[in-house]
Amino acid sequence: MPDLQPPRTASSDEVRAVAPADWVAEVIGLYADASLSFDWLSACDEIGVADEFRVVIRFDRIDGSGVRLEARVSRTEPRLPSLRDVIAGVAWHERETSEFYGIAFTSSDGVPLPANPLLLPAEDAPGYPGGWPLRKDYVLGARAVTPWPADAGGAEDARRRQAPAGVPDPALWGARPADAGSPDPVEIASASGRRRR
Repeated sequence: MPDLQPPRTASSDEVRAVAPADWVAEVIGLYADASLSFDWLSACDEIGVADEFRVVIRFDRIDGSGVRLEARVSRTEPRLPSLRDVIAGVAWHERETSEFYGIAFTSSDGVPLPANPLLLPAEDAPGYPGGWPLRKDYVLGARAVTPWPADAGGAEDARRRQAPAGVPDPALWGARPADAGSPDPVEIASASGRRRR
């Protein structure tokens, strides 16, 4: 009978915070460890907690545990050195992260690498979402104007309903006076909670 591994849990990973300037050197050090292999790279929008993104790369061990490096980059100018020259196959992960979060991965001299469209339509193509859809301040406009399945009626009419995910409070987004200014991204990104319709 094969020796089965326990299921992976987040607590089995060692997590290390890394400064953006040390990102490449730390990854090179981990990648040189023969007991580790590259698993994935992605980002997390920290809006509401901090005004930054957390870029995470995970290395896997054969026992299922792993090591995660986390670098925090500013929302105003999200840039991080690219790992394309270090790890084969990381370019796809960087392109996906760039496309969905707007984080620029730069060459060794600080120039942003081209991020050709990977999963979303090109900026001038039909269907372009007009921003970075995994940012928490990205408004899902189609959800705000498209009828939600629970709106069909029946027993749901008597209960309070939750707004669909990604739809901000109508007081924050939508028809507003011209002199009202832009809504605060943190307010838009906060959960709309339950509301009566």
